[in-house]
Amino acid sequence: MRTSPLHELLAARGATFAERAGAEIAVRFGEVDDEYRAVRSAVGISDFSFATRHRVPEAGLDALETYATGSVAGIRFGRVLHTMAADDDGLVESDLYIANDDENLFVFGESLVDDAATRAALDRAGAFEAGAEDLSASTALIGVDGFRAYAVMKQLFGPDVLGLPYLSIETYDLDGASVKLIRGGKTSEFGYLLLAPAGDAAAIWLRIEEAGAAQGIRPVGAAAHSALRLDGRFFNVHEEGRSVRDPLQLGLQWMIDFGGEACRGLEAIKGRRAAGLAKKIVGVVPADTDGALAVGDAILAGGVKVAEVVTAAFSPTLGGRIGLALFDAAYAYAGLDFAAKGGRGVRTVSMPPITPSSLTVKLDEM
Repeated sequence: MRTSPLHELLAARGATFAERAGAEIAVRFGEVDDEYRAVRSAVGISDFSFATRHRVPEAGLDALETYATGSVAGIRFGRVLHTMAADDDGLVESDLYIANDDENLFVFGESLVDDAATRAALDRAGAFEAGAEDLSASTALIGVDGFRAYAVMKQLFGPDVLGLPYLSIETYDLDGASVKLIRGGKTSEFGYLLLAPAGDAAAIWLRIEEAGAAQGIRPVGAAAHSALRLDGRFFNVHEEGRSVRDPLQLGLQWMIDFGGEACRGLEAIKGRRAAGLAKKIVGVVPADTDGALAVGDAILAGGVKVAEVVTAAFSPTLGGRIGLALFDAAYAYAGLDFAAKGGRGVRTVSMPPITPSSLTVKLDEM
């Protein structure tokens, strides 16, 4: 198992660890609901070092066009593409950020497969022949997310950081260490990722905690991030992605350049698209706020199963359970009432059902 460069520091913070696709993750540091609330109302700091990280020189551009489903050639300097990699059957394999940083492209992957399989896919595309380098062991990836995350970044890097657009990358010096800063995130609040040398990672984590103390920063694990992504309606490859796999049923058409290069799995995706969708993902909540909702629950219409819950979590913002269900296309609409196991009521809802706190902040006025 690939362990995080931050393992000892995370353990000292009380982390509970688990394995995800052959890499170590920090699942939680305490109560998941408290970690969730820290992001929605203050700031959370997280270790995303479980994600794969590769540097690909410009010569490897064609290789990434073959590997990823999005238009890598269309990424402007200083910007980041949110896309995915599919397997030979056109099923989701990795959720990707690909950043254009001067003469290099950085590829960050949250994957359903282990490092060896990711490396094999990149090698098959020709990335390593073009000079790609695996940074997964030599770097750490630290996430800072939350309503007040921008204030922490401003203290660390100065007021210019407030001008970074969403999905952009910039290089900064932090106490003598060169870090790549991405403004991104998948919680619907302000989010930043810091790619740092492994040897500097612990010192940088402590520096972020110091800068965020006045903002109420706290460590946040993967379990809270799953709930944050769910009610913020950001795709989670580890939840609905693992259960469903088909990017069309998951509503990920926006990650795919259908007119682009013949990337891995594209023909299979196009074939299913031409045939039409039989099933689609829709948000669901219990009819009663204190009602149950669990993965695997069947959803019924007239006594006939028309959907199944594929991910679910408690949302402190909503004060109840929320989930995503894979519906037969004829029933895949928001605002409908259904029955679930044991006669419980379930209602479909428009996603996201919350208003992120960060939408109240205007960075260009600060």
